[in-house]
Amino acid sequence: MSIDAQLEAADRPARRERDIAGWLITPVATLVLAPPLTMILGMVLLNGDRAPAICHDVAAANGCEELTLGLIGEHAVVFGLLWLALWALPWWLSLRRVRTIVAVVAAVVLLAIPIRMAGADDAGDSTPATMSHTR
Repeated sequence: MSIDAQLEAADRPARRERDIAGWLITPVATLVLAPPLTMILGMVLLNGDRAPAICHDVAAANGCEELTLGLIGEHAVVFGLLWLALWALPWWLSLRRVRTIVAVVAAVVLLAIPIRMAGADDAGDSTPATMSHTR
């Protein structure tokens, strides 16, 4: 798109026709699709009997649960705020692209949970193989 076409598009008023279907489908689809995709990605990345990579630094203090729940909580709050923002956006047709971008960002926030948990860290070979306790 040329600069002249962009300037003309900026001069036009926003299309305020109703896009009720898009306004309803976007947040519902985000809520229905993002959590299961996150769980599937988590099962793929976090399989086996090894502790998640983020737990290696706190394994000696048995702090993996707190760290994991904190990480999930942070992402869930951000996802919830973005999901509520989808409902707060007006149902104008000109905001369809914005709604789609916010929905994708919200889904990426959730999908980042297992990626961060399984992410490589510099723990080395001295990390515990499991989080189970032995007597």
